[in-house]
Amino acid sequence: MQKKYRKQGKKTLITWAMLTSSSLAAAQALPIPAQNVGEQDQRVRQQQEAREREQTVNAPAVRSTAVPATGFVPLPVESPCFRIQSFVLDVPSTLPDAVRARGASALPMDQFAFASEWLNHYAGQCVGKQGLDVIVKGLSQTILSRGYVTTRVLVPEQDLSSGTLKLALIPGVIRQLRFADPKVRGTWKSAFPARGGDLLNLRDLEQGLEQMKRVSSQDVDMQIVPTDVPGESDVVVTVKRTKPWTLVASVDNSGARATGKLQGNVSLGIDNPLGLNDIFNIGINQDLEFGDRRLGSHGWNGSYSVPWGYWTGTLFGYTNTYYQQIAGVNRTFVSSGNSQTAGFKLQRVIRRSQDDVLGVELQLTKRWGASFIEDTEIPQQHRDNTFVEAGLTDRHYFGSAQFDGTLAYRQGIGWLGAMPDTSGDGPTYRFHMAVLDANLSVPFAIANQNLRYVTTFHGQFTNDTLNYIDDLTIGSRYTVRGFDGETMLAAERGFYWRNELQLPIGQTGQSVYAGIDYGHVFGPSTAFLAGTQLAGAVIGVRGALPVRVGGFSYDLFAGTPICKPSGFRTARVTVGFQATAQF
Repeated sequence: MQKKYRKQGKKTLITWAMLTSSSLAAAQALPIPAQNVGEQDQRVRQQQEAREREQTVNAPAVRSTAVPATGFVPLPVESPCFRIQSFVLDVPSTLPDAVRARGASALPMDQFAFASEWLNHYAGQCVGKQGLDVIVKGLSQTILSRGYVTTRVLVPEQDLSSGTLKLALIPGVIRQLRFADPKVRGTWKSAFPARGGDLLNLRDLEQGLEQMKRVSSQDVDMQIVPTDVPGESDVVVTVKRTKPWTLVASVDNSGARATGKLQGNVSLGIDNPLGLNDIFNIGINQDLEFGDRRLGSHGWNGSYSVPWGYWTGTLFGYTNTYYQQIAGVNRTFVSSGNSQTAGFKLQRVIRRSQDDVLGVELQLTKRWGASFIEDTEIPQQHRDNTFVEAGLTDRHYFGSAQFDGTLAYRQGIGWLGAMPDTSGDGPTYRFHMAVLDANLSVPFAIANQNLRYVTTFHGQFTNDTLNYIDDLTIGSRYTVRGFDGETMLAAERGFYWRNELQLPIGQTGQSVYAGIDYGHVFGPSTAFLAGTQLAGAVIGVRGALPVRVGGFSYDLFAGTPICKPSGFRTARVTVGFQATAQF
């Protein structure tokens, strides 16, 4: 019995006492069934986290080129000049009411309050002709850097000897937002947070383009077209679409030997089913070891995502079922288990700039599960849990480098009919946990050779004792590479850190990569482990090839342990692959 499985022994002995079948009564020496379902759930969880991380990192980004703010440029010393004690930023009365209503005001929530604050920096200084040009140019760049790319600042005729400098603000307003082709199916309203009559802000338009580009079968472009009314512009969106469905088939060797090393997956994606820039995906997975059809693993997954401006809502669910043999004293039994997970995630972008997108997310998750020996359920291994998670998300650009991070708080709760927690100081499903996931991708070049460094950090922290299914585990292709995943280290707290250097092979779309990963687990459960640290190395090649009916991508790698506890069983060299065809 592996030491990593340390929590359910007492519960399992109680389970055996409850089973009256003579054949099952002889099975007290069997491996713990909860270990098996826990392993399967951990494997599915790792795959799900890796898939979500990949989707986050590869999510479309729209970064328009904007003039950066120049700060406060010193005014030149010149003559004549006039000492300016105050500034007035006003909207000309000759503009249409719809434009004037969006201009500067004395209201606390005025969107151009920053412009008045910027001008006050020059109060008390002597301003001449060149100084006036410096102020107008600096203020215009500050407004542009905030995304108001059609807003202008003008200087009306005035007498500066009064000590007051008056500037005219021409707010840039959207007259209408429309498709270039009115026959295009669907709507832009679910994607763009802006409407006709709103201030034209580039950040709102970037958000809308990103929401539409989430739909893989459509490409979107945008033009800002001036109208014959001062301050008003039309936003014209051009949409190019291919077939609104995608069929993906993949095969890999990420499974466990007991339930099928070879795993196959087929998924169908339907784009824009309701015309709301929404996405529907459904897929099934099945082991490809057909020697004994009574054994193996299978499951399905599905999701539906719909945007609404700065909001995005996603419904998701996935299942996993496994069957495997376990050896008893006098006979071999079939141990099985299943788990189902369903949830809803709500995301909101709360701030955008040219180099940063900051957001919040809230997620409610429901999880069920059961374990069986032959056809008899083990009551102590029945699960019905509910979790809530709230977090901050951030995407930041450092030049050409891209950072994606999530810091979240996760808690088990009693909502939606969740089963009561066990009493005492044992493992709990009502835990309080902090989770951090971060990814940094840095392209660079050495001697005209393009390279890319990618690093990923994932960690969790809790003061509670967890069930194995909620532990952080290390020792697989999704955590610390170089290990076969048949044995893993698991504990309540820990992290893994993946590092990879990628070398593109010319312009072929293929790249060679090498990586070194490290993981460490902490917590009370480590007292039952052979060790707490793993390190591994990997080398591989991945890429994509065009085919007549779609695309083909692959990933082939070999890994080996660098550091592991004595007695930790794993292959000396682990070879892995994944092949994906998209139609």
